[in-house]
Amino acid sequence: MERAVREAVTFIRSRYHDPITLSDVAAEVFVSPYHFSRIFSRSVGLTPGRYLTAVRLFAAKRMLLTTDLTVSDIVCSVGYNSVGTFTSRFTRAVGMSPTQYRTPDVARMVVAASDDFARLPGLGEMIEARRHRRTPPGDSGTLSGSLNVPLSVGAVDAFVAVFGDAAPQGAPLAFEAFSAHGRTDFEVTGVPRGSHHVIAVAMPCGAGTEAARVLTAGTRRHVTVEPGLDTYVSLMMGPAEETAPPIAVTLAGTPGTPVSEVDLTQTRGRSLQPAVV
Repeated sequence: MERAVREAVTFIRSRYHDPITLSDVAAEVFVSPYHFSRIFSRSVGLTPGRYLTAVRLFAAKRMLLTTDLTVSDIVCSVGYNSVGTFTSRFTRAVGMSPTQYRTPDVARMVVAASDDFARLPGLGEMIEARRHRRTPPGDSGTLSGSLNVPLSVGAVDAFVAVFGDAAPQGAPLAFEAFSAHGRTDFEVTGVPRGSHHVIAVAMPCGAGTEAARVLTAGTRRHVTVEPGLDTYVSLMMGPAEETAPPIAVTLAGTPGTPVSEVDLTQTRGRSLQPAVV
């Protein structure tokens, strides 16, 4: 069934701009919709609908950052037919409007990772953003761990962040930025209590925006952080997995409490439903 999941991911990434349904994807890989949703969610960690959301939002963010297309043109390019609906849902998920997202200050602080597009702010800029981050109200804890970078890669600039979602769109709950080489220990402080996902992105020092050189890692399951609880993760850095959802988040104006994630799977006609399990 791993082959079916890989083929489904390829299909979604090539057809995200169309009003595809769960049945369309399942038929493409010759599996019943119910069974397909189960194996996809188990393998990828997201339902097919939420994966489609991540791909569409990543495509929209990339276009906002790298093209002069109008928002209405981008909306049509990522499977929507209502600028108003897209704008309101984008704003709720990301924490800012599509127009705000493409401003220079926001664009400069984007962390992005996929197999064909990657960005990482300068290490000094990330450290400065971390220093100015407001600690969210309420109890918080500390996440510690090790970042394991292949020695053949050499020194990297690394970003380790805590999110409430496996495919985040808005600001991290907490993050750290540091230089790493081989095995490097780290701590992320000010993490709100609860169950979270940890995502790491790294690029060799001086790599700029070479997507082929981006390294990623992440926890497949939720990690619980509580005051007084020792929470430790080991992250093995490597090229993004073939089925991993793309990520693009900005550290500009990182709030203490990010906006809640919402599904953006509504398209022209019938949508690929994210809630099927």
